[in-house]
Amino acid sequence: MTDRFVGKAEEFAEGRRKVVTVDHHEVIVFEHGGQFYAFENLCLHQGGPVGEGALIGKVEVVLDEFKCFVREEFSETEIHLVCPWHGWEYDIQTGAFAGDRSKRLRKYEVYEREGKVHLRA
Repeated sequence: MTDRFVGKAEEFAEGRRKVVTVDHHEVIVFEHGGQFYAFENLCLHQGGPVGEGALIGKVEVVLDEFKCFVREEFSETEIHLVCPWHGWEYDIQTGAFAGDRSKRLRKYEVYEREGKVHLRA
């Protein structure tokens, strides 16, 4: 495994993302909530550029004491990367597909050191 410099941490401000190539594969690198993430930029559904998608909280159903639907809310703890082609959602912590947690995006180790972001591949 080798480490490669991706960019300065400040370059990821305001939701900016970077695409880097690792062994002929596009990898999307981004920051959310002070944490850096990196995934192969290839949706499992039809190969869409998942890294171009929105980051949103997982939709959670709120039920009353009778288990009847009250409303839906966006999670503040589980954030999803949503493929812009067909809406497939992936947990940014694990890369797991929300519709079937046994399927997941290829995840890469990424870290910040002294204001510089590195990818381990």
